[in-house]
Amino acid sequence: MSNRGRPRVLSISPRVLSSRSLAALQDARDYFDPDLVLIPGPSRAPQADARARHVFDVPVVHPPLANASEPVRRHDIGSHSLFAVPSADALGDAEQALEHRLETAPSIAGVVCDDVTTTVRPTALETDLAHRSALSAALPAGKTTTVLTGGLPAGYDERWRLAADDGAVVGVGVDDGNSQVESTEGTTVGVRIVGIGSREGYGTAGSLSAIAFDAGSDGDIGSDGDPENPDVEVLETLPADEFGLEAVSGIGPKTADKLERRGVASRSDLLETSVETLASMSGIGRQTAVRMHQHATVLESGAPRRLSDETLPAEDRPRPPLCLDIETDGLSPTIIWQIGAYDPATDEYRAFVERSDPTEPGAVLESFCDWLFGVHPDRALLTWNGWRFDYRHLESFLTRHVPRYLDAWDDVAKLDLYGWAVTDENAVLPGRTNALEDVSAALGYEGAATGLDGAQTARAYQRFIRTGTELEWDRHETYCEDDCRAVWYVYEQLQTAEKSTAESRTAPLDERMSTSDSPTTGSQTGLGDF
Repeated sequence: MSNRGRPRVLSISPRVLSSRSLAALQDARDYFDPDLVLIPGPSRAPQADARARHVFDVPVVHPPLANASEPVRRHDIGSHSLFAVPSADALGDAEQALEHRLETAPSIAGVVCDDVTTTVRPTALETDLAHRSALSAALPAGKTTTVLTGGLPAGYDERWRLAADDGAVVGVGVDDGNSQVESTEGTTVGVRIVGIGSREGYGTAGSLSAIAFDAGSDGDIGSDGDPENPDVEVLETLPADEFGLEAVSGIGPKTADKLERRGVASRSDLLETSVETLASMSGIGRQTAVRMHQHATVLESGAPRRLSDETLPAEDRPRPPLCLDIETDGLSPTIIWQIGAYDPATDEYRAFVERSDPTEPGAVLESFCDWLFGVHPDRALLTWNGWRFDYRHLESFLTRHVPRYLDAWDDVAKLDLYGWAVTDENAVLPGRTNALEDVSAALGYEGAATGLDGAQTARAYQRFIRTGTELEWDRHETYCEDDCRAVWYVYEQLQTAEKSTAESRTAPLDERMSTSDSPTTGSQTGLGDF
């Protein structure tokens, strides 16, 4: 994972701890490398707590198991302090103690209380914050405190402002700049609610989330008022079945159980088991067994494997393709506000950004097309998963705003490296997912560590449209450039990747690893041999 210099907490639910194998939990430990493990409540789960302490060699915090005589417990992570409260009742009982501790802690990472969640009031059709009266009484006024809660899924991140006297909602989604904090000091309580529970859409497997901490300008979380660069950030959330045997293509829960009963408990065990032995097991078959070996080899080695003799996109062209990435204001965009293009032939990057008038979506497109067709009329374009996003939206916006370039656009060779590797099954890629960030990082790409993702850039530009609040333009341009350069980095790794053969798929693991033609600089994906 990236951003390793920041203190990191791993949120993992009792269900995940109880249902996943020890090998899978060890895999998660090696990948996330946390400084502290947080097991959300609200129910007590002593067995899950014990299992976490067995696997992880860092402090484990499970708030519901707190001692009744000391309901508010402080846990230090480096120079940061995290306060765990077992329930909303304890929050109310410990108002003075919590407020005093929050005021005296050197650097506050936040408060953990899993009873804090949101509810919908049917009569008013409004979202309400549960236990807001207890929060406003316990938390210091005039500041913003982050509350981490397993009662909401990872990805929920909202700022609430409450009246200090009764907890009434004063505002939701308010940016807490220093001037605003000063003007409301003593009358309101700022609360930033960050979900750390299992993410929706991951089914019964559940998920794990890594949270990183930074201190604000004066030690208060959120006091700098910059939601683009939050002091508490959910770095990554992954499904629990992306660890252990189930991370391998072709292995689900039933197959994993079947393999474990045969003594195959880890990916290294899998690779020491021949394709023939795997294929002889009920419900697997040779094709699935081969795919298991291919993917497990890639995950263990951190090096991609080519599965066919198909040439890479544009490999037969005289000049390399231009690597392209776009940024929009959402999945159903009203504007493409940034277009980035990286030229591997000259190692030059061009950014086309709408900084002044977000109501004019044609300006950036026109500038980009002027450059592309005026300077590089014969070059191909290369994206990552571009047919699902970049190319589709570019053509749609060109049709509406710059139609004179449509014919030229139709003539451009538009290539998709993700489509070639994953959709067309020409290669197996390392990484927990096939997202560009995961794949490029697994191959050793060192990005600029902007701390941004596509959703954050979209939200930042939405705010710019609504309020005129300027983005950190250089930071957002660097994020887009990073993606363009990462596409080419993956391309180069695939150029030199080993091609799988029948012999290499059935050879012993040490022989396959020693004969790899892949660069040795590709980093592991955080997977251990167990």
